[in-house]
Amino acid sequence: MDVSIEEILHDIGVSSVDVISHDGPEFPNSFPVIDRQIAHWIDQQLEWEDAVAFAFLVVQKEEIALQLSRCLEMNKSNIINNQDPTHKIGIVQVINLSAEKHGARTWQTRVYEALFHIGYKQLLYDLGIDDEEAERKFQVGMQLKSLRKLLFNLCQELEMNDQARLIQLFQDKLGQSGQKVLPVSMMESQFLHLLMLNQSEPICPYVKGCLQQMQRADLVNLFAQDSCGNQSCQIHIKKADVEDEYYQQGQGLCVIINQKIFYSDPSYPNAPRLEDRLGTDRDRDELEATFTLFGADCLIFDDLTHEEMLDKLERAALKANSQKYFWVSVCVLSHGRRLNGVDEILGCNGVGIDRKKIINMFADASKCPNLQKKPKLFFFQACRGNESTASATHGHATIASDSAVQSIGGWPAISDYMVASATIEDFVSFRST
Repeated sequence: MDVSIEEILHDIGVSSVDVISHDGPEFPNSFPVIDRQIAHWIDQQLEWEDAVAFAFLVVQKEEIALQLSRCLEMNKSNIINNQDPTHKIGIVQVINLSAEKHGARTWQTRVYEALFHIGYKQLLYDLGIDDEEAERKFQVGMQLKSLRKLLFNLCQELEMNDQARLIQLFQDKLGQSGQKVLPVSMMESQFLHLLMLNQSEPICPYVKGCLQQMQRADLVNLFAQDSCGNQSCQIHIKKADVEDEYYQQGQGLCVIINQKIFYSDPSYPNAPRLEDRLGTDRDRDELEATFTLFGADCLIFDDLTHEEMLDKLERAALKANSQKYFWVSVCVLSHGRRLNGVDEILGCNGVGIDRKKIINMFADASKCPNLQKKPKLFFFQACRGNESTASATHGHATIASDSAVQSIGGWPAISDYMVASATIEDFVSFRST
């Protein structure tokens, strides 16, 4: 390359020493050496969005990483210098040439680690680093800044609407001091901007607060469970006694619904006529004995219609919402089916209720706040054979996938529960006879 790295970077106001400089002694490793030719080849593989993520992870100075990122976004390609068509180079070549000039040594491991986190495992494999070696050496690698990796992982989890909401919250915060967010689309660039503006303050509490305002408990937990590398960070400090690492022991509540005798209800002519469930009383008694040994108060109900089931379960949920209870177990022994993809538990009148309703009565902290962060166990002894009908007796709400997880007090509204079924979907189950 005839033109120097300084000439290439001059057009965007960056010096090579700012990109990367001498970074200490080189430690032996088995990774392929990244020369100019390999750097050029890697650049050809990178999409511009991934090149921005690469700059975010590898370039340590926030202002320089931001300048390079904005340049990449402006060009909408992995090209740093777009002024001279004869000397177009990508972000990896910028790192490579800067390292050559200033005698940097560990930069190559940093490049490989960044490519691993961005998701270019096939590229690493093509360079001679297999998946197992990459996982072992780069998953918890030490060459990249922990805070950058933490923020990058958060960026990876954000949907477009999440990004828009988070940027608006950033703007609300910056607007208080007369500052603005950047007119860029990449969240990595926004985080670099925030890091530059808040160098005297830790960024983690602010980011966590924004995620809580978004009511994204899943993102709050994801962000809090990793490490930012700052030993004094109140969000990521490792406490010797973390209260949420175990469940507190204490008295529980066990609810058992036992359906044995079934009948045809003239009010529901479309409901199936079901055989009696002989032998179910033994299962009921065994469950009562077992959970009594575990220190539970047991509520037992026999032969309930679908309406009576809902009523008894609602009353049981109210009882479980007492601070005296540290866990709950709900056991339902009945006929069951899958109707139009929905698991139903049948009342003794043959009318079904969605078992998600049963679960949510106890698992949803908005309905039963005492059980939040406490174990909730659900056992369903019921068939799950598949049925389909154009007009079901009861309508069911559509369940949207990939939706935001609602939170209460910074914790998922529905959490800490286990569902055990006597059989898998579309199959029948057996009982004691």
